[in-house]
Amino acid sequence: MPATIREHSQKVTQLLARAGIESPGLCARVLGAHVAGLDEIAYLLAQNDCLDAAAASRLYFLAGRLVGGEPLAHVLGRREFYGRDFVVDKNVLIPRPETELLVDLALGLLPDKKIAFADLGCGTGCIGISLALERPQWRGLLLDKSLAALAVAKANCQLNGAKIKLIAGDMFALALAPQSLDLVVSNPPYIGKDDEVMDCVREYEPACALFSENNGLAHLGAIIRQAWRLLRPGGLLLLEHGCGQGEKVLEMLRLANFTRVECRKDLAGLERCCLAWKGQKPMAVDKRRECQ
Repeated sequence: MPATIREHSQKVTQLLARAGIESPGLCARVLGAHVAGLDEIAYLLAQNDCLDAAAASRLYFLAGRLVGGEPLAHVLGRREFYGRDFVVDKNVLIPRPETELLVDLALGLLPDKKIAFADLGCGTGCIGISLALERPQWRGLLLDKSLAALAVAKANCQLNGAKIKLIAGDMFALALAPQSLDLVVSNPPYIGKDDEVMDCVREYEPACALFSENNGLAHLGAIIRQAWRLLRPGGLLLLEHGCGQGEKVLEMLRLANFTRVECRKDLAGLERCCLAWKGQKPMAVDKRRECQ
């Protein structure tokens, strides 16, 4: 008689635990639900059901990839961000929970009316797509230098039903009209070439989305310069950075003549992003939606 889902889950948990995989039980459940084609609740209710041979074989194959060092998001081919699934592959940075802070800030600081925004260095497109879906009146574009990344972003637009423009472009020399945007948002490369990075990140995620010259500040500086040119008066720049780069980014923003510059912390209490306004009078904020 074929083994039950519970029995397979226990075996996979033991396999992952022996390999030193973090949260082996959770990973086993996620993999099991994935191969069974069930959501989390349905999977938990189906523990006594049998898993057919093909699904069981795929479960152990995927577990083996995880043991071999691949990130769970690559094994699954997706990662959740802001309550939605996004396609992930080797050509894009895996979305992180801390990046959701950029979306929270944009939604809280800008009015729910027609505005134009750009997600620079979009990768999966998770930031820009989330904004477009949360604020249907907003009109945005996703920009990335990598055509492979733009292909992933396009797939995510289709997956999530987002209508947003995709453009190939280098953030060091953007061919966008001056003062054409109300919001610039970006999670750029900001790791220094000599900084320590986990092996799984260095091996499986694209270097072009991780590393930047000038101790990790080159892309951050480029976006600040471009944002000043692209934003209308009263426009907002939201910029993710490394947890030790806040003061330097604030300094660059002030030197670029941005006002009301400040750092915001993520849920772990680490300085994760900077916000800055162009000019003294930001757009009117809907106080009901303002971030606390």
